[in-house]
Amino acid sequence: MRVRYRGDKAEPDTPLIAPPLAEAQRDSLSYLAAVLRGHVQPDGDLCSLETNVVVMQILDAALRSAQSGKTIKLTPLPQ
Repeated sequence: MRVRYRGDKAEPDTPLIAPPLAEAQRDSLSYLAAVLRGHVQPDGDLCSLETNVVVMQILDAALRSAQSGKTIKLTPLPQ
């Protein structure tokens, strides 16, 4: 991956090598197996139900805003 930071005039871009993912996070089936075996707790991660519900709320608000041309205020979800 190559990155470029705003205001960095020394280099046009900098090569960056990302570390490999943990085996349980390399693909969805490995992740599911790790959760089912209790090796990974899915609380608050990018695949959690809570995260996906918030994402859907944001996408719905964006769609309604685009259709109406108005700002849509999000309300916190019940705990």
